[in-house]
Formats: sequence, structure tokens, C-alpha cells
Amino acid sequence: MKPKMPSAKSPNNTTLKCQFHAHCFGDPVHPLPYTPKQLIKKAKKLDYDVLAITCHKRIVFSPALKKYAQKKGILLIPGAEIEINKKHVLIINVHKSAEKIKTFEDLRTYRASHPESLIIAPHPYFPGFNTLKKELERHIDLFDAIEHSFSYTKTKNYNLKAIKIAKKFRKPLIATSDCHLLENLDLGYAKIQSKKETNTIITAIKNNKITNFHSPTSYFTIFKMILTLTIQKITHPAYWKKR
Repeated sequence: MKPKMPSAKSPNNTTLKCQFHAHCFGDPVHPLPYTPKQLIKKAKKLDYDVLAITCHKRIVFSPALKKYAQKKGILLIPGAEIEINKKHVLIINVHKSAEKIKTFEDLRTYRASHPESLIIAPHPYFPGFNTLKKELERHIDLFDAIEHSFSYTKTKNYNLKAIKIAKKFRKPLIATSDCHLLENLDLGYAKIQSKKETNTIITAIKNNKITNFHSPTSYFTIFKMILTLTIQKITHPAYWKKR
């Protein structure tokens, strides 16, 4: 559902359109064809103010990319989707040391050292071995927010349990597109009342100053994404080298 934005604003804040979950070329798990710059260009066309590129197990952020995004009017925040026992964890305003996280205890140590980072539970109750499921409640104190995934339909919504857990533990929900196809970048996003500055945005999210925008996705859109990603993977030379 796409709610209306609240009318009241702090004089020092503005409404920022934000995307905190997007992949691109350089992702070691998905051989995506579009580059970080192409992703930034698409975000510009869709009027994003803030973008985090969150490739699997790798930080693709660089000062050069940040400068490129800045010229497009976009604040680029470092991000990554790390793995703990093959379970996905999203870190925004991430630091290089996060690439070495292997256990939840490592994540706890990282969190203590980097309170400026935002740790999100991505698509926690969706099918698959890489979703957190019971691990989310078991380690709920490690997470600042829970993702509301774009990948739901009018008849099937795996976000429902995430919504319940967010309410139970008073964690913010944050909508994303988990973008793997450029055409899907706008399927879910958040608007935040904040200054256009990384630490202020992170604090606003942790304080649940978020308005989420999403609507049910068609089965065709989901099927197209899965089919496209499968074809990209099995036609990539690295796929067959592992066999």
C-alpha cells in the first residue's frame, strides 16, 4: 500500500526518497549486467535522493562512485548484503571489516564497534535457505530494522510475519526493491524525514521516522526476475568453472 506522506516537517529536514537494497555488476553471487553507474543513473531518473548499493559479500562503494552519484543529486551510502551461515544480513553505512563477518557473534562485535551502521533483516521469512527465519528472533537485538520485501502478491505475502515481529519487538519496517533488475528499482522504497546526511538518515530510520511505499507485485514480475537471474547465472562462465 502507498500511504500519504505526513504533512508536518521539521524546518531543518526534507523528505528523502531512499533505496537501501540494490545489486549490480560486481556482485559475486549474481552476474548482473548493469554497472553501479547505470544503477545510479536509473535512481536519478526515478528521483531518488539516497541510494545504497548492497552487493552480496562485497562492498562496491568507492569515493569515485560517491562523487558520481553526488553530481546526480544522490547521496550514495556504502552497503553490503553479508552472509552468516548462508543467511543474509543487510548492512547500510557499512565498513570494510563487515566483509569478514562469519558468525552472529562477529556481527555483535561489529555492531559494538560501528554504532553508525544500520543492520537490517532482509526478507526474513521468505522461502529459501538464505533467509533468517528463526535466527531473527534469536538475535533480534542485533537488528535495527526489518525489511518489507517488494516480492509479494495479492494472494501470497511472506512479509506478514515480518510485520508481526517488527511490532512485537518495536523494530522499524523499511520497504526496499531488493533490485536485481533495473526495471524493478521502484517496486519498494522508503521516504524519510531527515537532513541529506548519512548519520542523520541512519538515526531517523532507527527512530522509525519512515514512510514506506509498496504495493502487491504480479506473479509475472516475480517469475520474470527469477527466470532472468537463472539464465544470467547459468550462462556466466564462472558458473561452469565451479562445476
